[in-house]
Amino acid sequence: MGRADSYIPALKYGHRIYPENIAGALGLPSVGQIYYVDPGKSASGGGKTVDDAYVTIAEAFAAASADNDNVIIVAGTSATGRTAETDNITWSKRRLHMMGNGAPRRLNSRNGLGTASSLTGETTTAIFTVTANNCIFANMSFADFQDNNLLVDIQSDYNTFMNVHFQGMGIQASADDADARSLLLTGAEENEFINCTIGLDTVTRGAANSSLELTGSCPRNKFINCDFPIFADAATPTWVKADTGNAYERFLQFENCFFNNPDGSSSTTLTIGMDLSTTGNGDINLINCNWRGATDLANNYTRLFSNSPVVNTANQGLMIIAAT
Repeated sequence: MGRADSYIPALKYGHRIYPENIAGALGLPSVGQIYYVDPGKSASGGGKTVDDAYVTIAEAFAAASADNDNVIIVAGTSATGRTAETDNITWSKRRLHMMGNGAPRRLNSRNGLGTASSLTGETTTAIFTVTANNCIFANMSFADFQDNNLLVDIQSDYNTFMNVHFQGMGIQASADDADARSLLLTGAEENEFINCTIGLDTVTRGAANSSLELTGSCPRNKFINCDFPIFADAATPTWVKADTGNAYERFLQFENCFFNNPDGSSSTTLTIGMDLSTTGNGDINLINCNWRGATDLANNYTRLFSNSPVVNTANQGLMIIAAT
């Protein structure tokens, strides 16, 4: 039999985890250079070890390279574990991945991207824009608690998000802005969101904004085991907006997703949960999904298909309670 340190990474590498161990967590056969981010540090280091980590994701992104499966690890030691980014970030390096060093949970991950108080007043540019293909984001949150309209804008293809919470509209000013979005897909295709949460229910939304919007040609995007929480004091917010052209070209799939607006707990009942085009050039497939807190699930059902009970004005769009 071989030595124990041949099989136990912590022994083999002196309590350090090397690239081949990170690869398995991301589902890759191998990865390249690893860069560490710790927002709890008082000053940035060189980023190559946990003890010498960068303070912001922007610093790690600048150091990383494309097409080498580099990985940025957010290993926060601060209270929230989220960074305080001072500038918008455009993720433009293909096959550059990022993950949080925390529990693989879909709700309120304690490692990820946050915004400094100076990063405010953004109305049309997202805090985090993805323009590169084939990237993986895992076990982290994107969180904005400043007055900005757009949190994450995906403008690229073939990316995977696992256990990611998109925490947009984190203060009242943005929650009351009709242009606010937690997640925007702009001409993006074949992205997958697995065990993710899109939106918040800790700030009350009071305008015709949406947790998720798809615009432009957005074929074959999938949301699997995802949650869409809302809390509202107006009937106009929506979970999903896909009301233009080819916004759900070919198909848009929601599988085992929960769209929740707790109108039994003082949240205002939504008029519709989904604002959909009748000419999306594809179908919206709802597979084993549940909804709560909208008078109607959608404004039209032209291309909407579901294997769950039909929801309309007659049953107020609520999860159906079994008769006794």
